[in-house]
Amino acid sequence: MFKRFSQFLLLTDGDTAILDSVKDKVKIIFQRCLWHIPHQAKYVLWQDAVKRKSTEWLHVIAELMEICAIRPFVDCRQTIEMMVESKRNRLEEIIRYCRENGYSNTVSYLENARPDMFTALEKRLNGKTTSKVERVMRTVNMRANVSKWSKVGALNVTKVRLAYYYNGFDA
Repeated sequence: MFKRFSQFLLLTDGDTAILDSVKDKVKIIFQRCLWHIPHQAKYVLWQDAVKRKSTEWLHVIAELMEICAIRPFVDCRQTIEMMVESKRNRLEEIIRYCRENGYSNTVSYLENARPDMFTALEKRLNGKTTSKVERVMRTVNMRANVSKWSKVGALNVTKVRLAYYYNGFDA
């Protein structure tokens, strides 16, 4: 299957385990899911003992939501370059803020996410989030567990739904 494609855009919440199985078979363009960045940051802020909904917590989360918000249909290369530069600068500022406040888990998380946050945008590819996939998976998982769908049936429903989302296929 991989031989038909010269490269893949892989969106992930940060888990790189899939790379081990495909890295020698196809070129991977790696993109962190921008939906996950602020949502996972809530957990690392908790690890850093930052009180939920405190001024500090709200500042970090609000900044990350702004940094991770990408306008669709931006087509101008220079505009994209300026957007990415602005977002990277804001990310550096929030990392500096977290470092100054002793939020070591948050600093580590953001530094690990930083290199792959804007890959798709810089390469002018359509991909920034996996939230559609996760919504489908949550629903399918619930139905498989509660309604006792078969694995094959759940997989088929997932394939059809994702084909519709990402390719416009109508079943």
